[in-house]
Amino acid sequence: MRYLLTNLPLNLGEEKLDLAGPLSHAVGGKPLDYSTVVLERRSLDARHKGAIRFLVALSFETQLDLSGVELLPGLKLEAAPSLSPYLVAPAPLRPRVVIVGSGPAGTFCALRLLDYGIEPIILERGPAMSERVQSINALWQHGKLDPEANSQFGEGGAGTFSDGKLTTRIGHPATRYVLETFVKYGANPRILYLSKPHVGTDVIRKCSVLIRKDAEARGVRYRWRSKLADIHFENGKVKAAVLQNGEEIPCDAIVLAPGHSARDTFEMLHRHAVAMRQKPFAMGVRVEHPQDFIDKNQYGPSKGHPSLPPADYKLVCNLGPNRAAYSFCMCPGGEVIQCASEEGGVVVNGMSNEKRDSGFANSGLVAKVATSDFGSDHLLGGMYFQRTWEQKAFKAAGETYGAPATSVVDFMQTKASGKLPRTSFRPFAVPSDIRLCLPEFVQEQLRGALPVFDKKIHGFASKEALLLAIESRTSSPIQLLRGENGQSLSHRGLYPCGEGAGFAGGITSAAVDGIRVAEWIAQKAGAPVFQAFEKAVRTSELANEY
Repeated sequence: MRYLLTNLPLNLGEEKLDLAGPLSHAVGGKPLDYSTVVLERRSLDARHKGAIRFLVALSFETQLDLSGVELLPGLKLEAAPSLSPYLVAPAPLRPRVVIVGSGPAGTFCALRLLDYGIEPIILERGPAMSERVQSINALWQHGKLDPEANSQFGEGGAGTFSDGKLTTRIGHPATRYVLETFVKYGANPRILYLSKPHVGTDVIRKCSVLIRKDAEARGVRYRWRSKLADIHFENGKVKAAVLQNGEEIPCDAIVLAPGHSARDTFEMLHRHAVAMRQKPFAMGVRVEHPQDFIDKNQYGPSKGHPSLPPADYKLVCNLGPNRAAYSFCMCPGGEVIQCASEEGGVVVNGMSNEKRDSGFANSGLVAKVATSDFGSDHLLGGMYFQRTWEQKAFKAAGETYGAPATSVVDFMQTKASGKLPRTSFRPFAVPSDIRLCLPEFVQEQLRGALPVFDKKIHGFASKEALLLAIESRTSSPIQLLRGENGQSLSHRGLYPCGEGAGFAGGITSAAVDGIRVAEWIAQKAGAPVFQAFEKAVRTSELANEY
């Protein structure tokens, strides 16, 4: 019989040994009594700095009768759940599908449609990976922005130039499908069991290219530098996607997965009165420390143990109704990068390579922005609010694509920046008074939270801590409304999808949402319901992965 044992503690270093040993010690018998022992999940328990350990879940087979076996407190033993296959039957119909965006939502939608025999066209406003990397390097090295080829637009979407986290809390069975796909195309197999799976921007770029080449071989057609300029509707139903050069691509369905920065696309949808609503988000700065400082605080005397990865953290400070500040998308061993996509605006974000070996730790340090803070009832009011403050950040950086920056100490003392701590940021940090590019209510929340965070991680608000502005694109400021069949509430054949549409909060949940949309399209084309995904389609809710 096959079992699953959860919450098994392992000392640092034991994770590299034959796991049948600690398994037999916990359950009884001898190591040889257990076969096909598989590490299903591993998380780090650092609650006690002097006794850091791993907690693991193991599946295994044994002929022993384990009914009634006595376990140590905290351990749980149960029959291992059977894995549902991802098999499908081809759809009887072959609808013409156009997918807007080649990020994780659009990509995994295309992959799943291929499983049903449906061959979509992917429109990507940016270029393929090699050209995209050249344009981004021009921004990071020389401060030259290409509005159509940057960290937001191009092959792989925004997640390709991020920390590469695959952590999610959505609990959808398709999550495993996503992880296995990344492993198939080059990601380290350990992401299948780590509680905080991380691919790294260097690896996810390679995965994106390999996925695209395989998808092309299976029938997907990619159109680079092909921005969706308009949609032709007839009697409230999609008829064609219209490109910037006027070319029309007839289609039965359009999957809208453009990411959260396709502002001109949202304006076009608003002109067509596509159903949408304002959505709250968060805004703030990037905070950066030496990674060694974070390691010392999080690991204590265990710091430097070869089994320990660069340390991370998660901080939250509630400050009243609709007011809170928190860390967001923490990047151990990462770097802060310029992520602007519009001329005259500055946006920062964090990313890291697979090895996380930059020597710096950074995180978004953001505050809640409610829809009432937008100062406008316009459905795109949040988008215009973001743009206003990004433009202020550009001015604060001397009208360059550097980043306004100050030490945490200077920010707390409400004075202009003095000497800046060392930073990983590219292209360059500009000593500034970052109050000029942060709304007052955001400043207040950050100032209220920093002393609290400093008590949790002593020295968090020291002179070695740097703030860089502005972190404004934590999530989409709108949500496109869709029904139980995945289609827009106002326009048939239009399928809002992914993070830009307001239905995801990171790489994995965006990919899962793409799969969900593919299932809806395939079912409309007559394919049978895939039961393993259907239950979660009805129950999963929007989640923020970070």
